[in-house]
Amino acid sequence: MGYWCSLHLFDDKKLFYSEVVPQLRGEVGDLTEATREFLKHYLVGGIARFSEEKLNSLIEENIQKIISVSKSLDETFKIHQEFHGITDYHTQNRFIGSLDGHYEFCQFLEYYIFKTCADYNPHLGLGKGGVSRNFDIPIKTISWNIIGELDNWNDFLSQDRMGISNWITHEDVELLYLDKDNLHFEDSKIAESFLELLDVAYRNKLGLIMGIDMRESQLELLYKNKLL
Repeated sequence: MGYWCSLHLFDDKKLFYSEVVPQLRGEVGDLTEATREFLKHYLVGGIARFSEEKLNSLIEENIQKIISVSKSLDETFKIHQEFHGITDYHTQNRFIGSLDGHYEFCQFLEYYIFKTCADYNPHLGLGKGGVSRNFDIPIKTISWNIIGELDNWNDFLSQDRMGISNWITHEDVELLYLDKDNLHFEDSKIAESFLELLDVAYRNKLGLIMGIDMRESQLELLYKNKLL
């Protein structure tokens, strides 16, 4: 069985790297209210059963875990040096399993990105696979490299391959758009729709972000039309 993948518009420059990442690292702002709302929808059983004191303690605990893991990532917010230095899949899984706060970080990352700098709708449903399988892309081209990056699931950013899998920046989108003649396809609705979404992202200087088996019922409730 595969995983359900979807592709979305993503403001990497103005919002994500300039505002969201510093917040996730605890350098600016306050994540208290966002974490409270996150726990309300993502915590099994909700938060109504907790006293205010217990809830505040839980919120602070989650924030500290999110900040700690966020600070361990490089400037791209994609690479954890120790995790990505491990080449064996099972050893990677054991490392993640022992990393305090990783589960909370992955869930909150999905929620907070779509709360602040990505729109869940409109989106492109890719089905059980990525973008590249819908095209015949010559190897060693710009398109081949950028689509390969987008399809390369980053297992550190998702929990059990559920959540954010990867993204490309507005600069990547621009390069991909200018090289789109290498995106060859025949009779593919998904390929056509991808090119439409690529055109929207290019014209509005946006990136693209991919998720796997995300909590769409919750993400659809977040603020809409933030980007366009």
